[in-house]
Amino acid sequence: MKMPKYNLSRFLQAVLFGGLFVFAPAKEWTLAECLERAKSSGLTMQAAKLSEERASVSLQQAKNGRYPTLSASVNQSLYDSPFRDVPQDHYRLSLGLSGSLKLWDGGSTGLSIEARSLDLASAKYKTVLSELQVQEAVMNAYLSLLAAMENTVSFQKSLTLSGELYQDKKNLLDAGMITQSDFALAESDLALSQVNLITAEQSENNRRTTLRQLLELSRLDSFSVSTAEFQMNSPDSLEALPDYETAIVEIRKNNPGLAADSLSLLSAQKSVKIAGKTNSINVTLGANASSGFTAWESDAYGHQMKDGYNHSLSLGINIPIIDGGTTAANILSAQVAAAQADIARLETEKNLDNQMETLYLNALSADAQWKAALIQLKAQQEVFRVSEEQQRAGSISYTDFLEQKNKLDNANTTFTQAKYSSLLARRLLDLYRGKYL
Repeated sequence: MKMPKYNLSRFLQAVLFGGLFVFAPAKEWTLAECLERAKSSGLTMQAAKLSEERASVSLQQAKNGRYPTLSASVNQSLYDSPFRDVPQDHYRLSLGLSGSLKLWDGGSTGLSIEARSLDLASAKYKTVLSELQVQEAVMNAYLSLLAAMENTVSFQKSLTLSGELYQDKKNLLDAGMITQSDFALAESDLALSQVNLITAEQSENNRRTTLRQLLELSRLDSFSVSTAEFQMNSPDSLEALPDYETAIVEIRKNNPGLAADSLSLLSAQKSVKIAGKTNSINVTLGANASSGFTAWESDAYGHQMKDGYNHSLSLGINIPIIDGGTTAANILSAQVAAAQADIARLETEKNLDNQMETLYLNALSADAQWKAALIQLKAQQEVFRVSEEQQRAGSISYTDFLEQKNKLDNANTTFTQAKYSSLLARRLLDLYRGKYL
C-alpha cells in the first residue's frame, strides 16, 4: 500500500494550532482548586446536602411534639323549619378555639428527638463522606490527566524525531545512498508515531472531559491543569510514607463513613425503645372555648354571643389494653433494623480496612516501580544515545536503531505511569488521613 506524502512542518502545525484552538487555557486549575470546586458544585454534594436538610426537618418535627397545639374553628350553616307555623330560613354562626398539650407519652417524644438528632449528625457525616468520595474521583481524574499530558508530550517528541529521520532517509534515498527498504522502515516508523500521538491526544481529551464533568464545567469552558506541584522525578524527593499502623489509626479516626454508621446504629437502638412505647399510657390536657349566634329571628347578636359562650378544661388518659400485637411487631421490626445497622457498620469497617491496606501496599509498590522505571528510563536513554551514534556510523542496522527508539518510547510511558500511580496512591492516603477534608 502506498503511503501518503508526508509534510512534517504542516503536520506539527496542525497538531499545535488545533490543540491551541480546542484547549486554549482560560484558567489553570490546581489540584486544591479542583477539590474545592467539586465539593461546592458537584451534583453528588447537592444531593447529600438535601438529605442533611431532610434530617434537620425531621428533627424539628420531633421537637414540635413537645409544644401545645392550638386551632380555631368557624362553622356557618343555613337551615329552616318547614313544618313550623311560620317557616323561615335561619343562619347560624359558631366560633371555637381549642388546644391540647401532651403531658405524658411514656417518653417516646424525648426518644424521638434523640433519635432524630442522631440521624442529623449521621447525615452531616454522610455529607463529609460524599465530599471524600468526590475528592477521590477528582484526584483520580486530575492525576490521570497529568499522566496523559506527559504521554502526549513524549509522543510529540517521538513524532518530531520520526519526522526528522524520515526526512533524512528521504534525502538519502533521493541521493541513491540507501535502499527502498530502509526508507520504508522510516516511513512505517513515522506512521506509527503519528498513530501513537493521536491515541495519546484522544486519551488526554477523554480524561480532560472526565475531570470537567466532575467539576460541573461546561464543555465550552476550556481549562488547563497545573503541573507545578508534580515536577519531581523520584519518590526520594517526597515525604516518607508513615508506617501502616499509624496510618490506619488516622484513617479510622477521620473516616466519616464509620462515624455515620455508628450514629445510625445509635439511632436505630433508640427506635427500638420508641417502638416499645407504642402501648404506653398517654395523658393529654385539653382546653376549649366556643360561642355563636343565630339570625334572623332576633337581632340581639351580642347577647347571643355572651349567653352562648362556654369553655372547658379536660384531662384525657388513654390506656392501651389490647393492640392486636402491633407493639410487638413494631419492636421486632425496630430490632431487625438495629441489627442491620450494626452489620452495615461492621461491613464499612471491614471494607475500609481492606481498601486502605490495598492502597498502602499499592503506594509502597508504586514507589518501588517508580524508582525502577527511572533507572530503566535513564539506561534506555543512554542506550538510545549510543545507538544514534552507531546508526550514523553505520555500525548497526536501521531496524536495530528503531527497536531502541521504540524501547525508549515504552520506557517513557512506563515511567510516567509509575510516577503518577505513586503520586495518586500517596494523595489518596493523605485524603483518607484527613488532610484534605
